[in-house]
Amino acid sequence: MIRINFLVAFLYLLISNTVLAQQDVLSTQFMFNKLAVNPAFAGNSEAASITAIVRDQWTGLNGAPKSQALSVNFPKLGKVGIGININRQTVGVSEKLTFDGIYAYRFKVNNGILSMGMSFSGRYFKQDFSDPKLVLIHPYNEDSAIEGALYSTKVFNVGFGIYYSNNRFYLGASVPRLIRADIDYKPGTKKSYEVRHVYFMTGGAMDITNKIVIMPQLLGRWAENSPYNLDLNLGFLFYDRFYIASTLRTGGTSEDWFESADFIMGFHLTRNIFFATSYDVTMTPLRKYENGSLELLLQYNFGKSVKPIEIINPRFF
Repeated sequence: MIRINFLVAFLYLLISNTVLAQQDVLSTQFMFNKLAVNPAFAGNSEAASITAIVRDQWTGLNGAPKSQALSVNFPKLGKVGIGININRQTVGVSEKLTFDGIYAYRFKVNNGILSMGMSFSGRYFKQDFSDPKLVLIHPYNEDSAIEGALYSTKVFNVGFGIYYSNNRFYLGASVPRLIRADIDYKPGTKKSYEVRHVYFMTGGAMDITNKIVIMPQLLGRWAENSPYNLDLNLGFLFYDRFYIASTLRTGGTSEDWFESADFIMGFHLTRNIFFATSYDVTMTPLRKYENGSLELLLQYNFGKSVKPIEIINPRFF
């Protein structure tokens, strides 16, 4: 038998219902990187932008999920949008690397833009049972169920999304992986599949004063054979530079109303550079074993830095 010193595999599946069948990476700061979950967001701005996110989930728990993501959203090319997502996630001795190429087509609808997008993704899965983090109670030769080796596989998938936005409102839905691709490490086994995830997002921006904007937003997630969960977010933008927000995330065990309470703070270092950080306070029994989740985001926009601070009717989405 094998005992994983950090027990994360057991906790990850048993304590948190929100990840029972969920395979996609979770991000608290979804509002700053919609391209990661909705391919129709590609080309939604006048200039290119690069967004990097690093997430340390359940800090203090050895082997807990960690992820690094990079998204490139190219400027619109007429009615066409193009984007790239690169994502890496580790959980214990498991690693997943994803690359998405994205194409979107945009239509003008009244005072907003409606776009539909497709993503074409390749994924690399790896499990390394020779990792020194594993602690063996008995040698591998006494347990025929698991071999002390490295297993890997590659899969291809496609996704679809739709997104509408104007200056003060957005609404979108997506299914990033439409195919139930076989992710078994041994060919022909066909016991493990990529599950379909459905995302729904919406939000708006309303002026409180000429210096303060309130921005309620929502992200809904559902995966096959897993309960749905929601991120209910309320944010405030001050002087078009400083952003603070809080989120309640539903989920957790069947006895919990919420999985976590999340706090976000961001600010524009310059007109081109935006930095944000978030901290999730776990509200499930898992909090006994960890110290919350930390996420850092850095975004660079290639627009002109000479843009004045005072903006009339700014485009938020």
